[in-house]
Amino acid sequence: MSSKFAGVRGIATHARRRTVFSAIQPTGVPHIGNHLGALSQWQRLVKEAAAQPADSRDSLFFSVVGLHALTVPQDPKRLSAERRDMFAVLLALGLADLAGGAVIFHQDQVPEHAELAWYLNTVTPVNRLMRMTSWKSKLVTLRNANSEDEIDDSMLQLGLLAYPVLQAADILLYKATHVPVGHDQSQHLELCRDLAQVFNRAYPGRRKDGKGKGKGVFRVPEVMLTTHPRIQSLRDPLQKMSKSAPQPASKIFLTDSPADIHAKIKSAVTDSTAGATWDPENRPGIATLLQIYAGYSDERVEDIAVRYAGARGIQQLKADLAECVSEGLRSFRDEFARIRTEEGYLREQEREGARKAREAAAQTMSEVRAATGTD
Repeated sequence: MSSKFAGVRGIATHARRRTVFSAIQPTGVPHIGNHLGALSQWQRLVKEAAAQPADSRDSLFFSVVGLHALTVPQDPKRLSAERRDMFAVLLALGLADLAGGAVIFHQDQVPEHAELAWYLNTVTPVNRLMRMTSWKSKLVTLRNANSEDEIDDSMLQLGLLAYPVLQAADILLYKATHVPVGHDQSQHLELCRDLAQVFNRAYPGRRKDGKGKGKGVFRVPEVMLTTHPRIQSLRDPLQKMSKSAPQPASKIFLTDSPADIHAKIKSAVTDSTAGATWDPENRPGIATLLQIYAGYSDERVEDIAVRYAGARGIQQLKADLAECVSEGLRSFRDEFARIRTEEGYLREQEREGARKAREAAAQTMSEVRAATGTD
């Protein structure tokens, strides 16, 4: 992954041990936009933790959040398969292989997530949730509406409205100190921070020495703002690459064969100008290809653009990019294929991840119950 275009602001400069939580929805096998975005950050965090002294190593929790998927209609058989595929993806990316690897687990196998969400629901103002933009944008997509003006709260289910509270519970359950987020998720993390403080004030508990009030159960997590590129569709460079897009050639999945990768990149929409230049505003199609190349080659997009500035530059850029991406995903494809055929191993890893996550979650919930008088 290119450090030029995929990074976490402030990474590797912290002085104290961090607890990092991040999550991904079970949407099956991700595409390269997901990889060059959140997933590459997770890989980098795991490698950084492995290089730290054992007694000060970061704690990393990465979750496949099946409960969040239920906020919109799902086919049960498809959801079950996609949960399993996403977990296999995280294993194939090597997130659990290095010393001090992350705890990778299914959210829906750790019942404390739903329990803590209920506690947080009791201190969450409904009007705050109504102002969140996520439920409106999801309903626009589900209803195939033209804009949010066509959406009203009569179409809203409670689970979708309370989605940000469950998200806050996911984070606070592990007492996360840092949460990697993009700009589009900053509103949700701000709610999480607020709920941590509101809950701590409402239920401060007792000091360990029994003298006076405590400071509450939760840490207030800090933003770890990601700076990875937004990878656009190969067929419509004005739209973000999306798994749900109807055109198969618009995205490259991590499991695509070299032949598929070559075909999709060859048909990628660019423009009629000869040669490559780095001009995202006026040449978004070329910019997308250059960003993908940078992500899998660890080069600067400006340097890549100079290399393909000639008359046949675009044609050669596509050919070389296809080779670069195919090779960059080769080890992942092999490992993913192996894991998916070893169902016993996959289930064992799921059980082990859930066990480790529940150890941390149970401790937090014990403190929550004691603070609220429900223990």
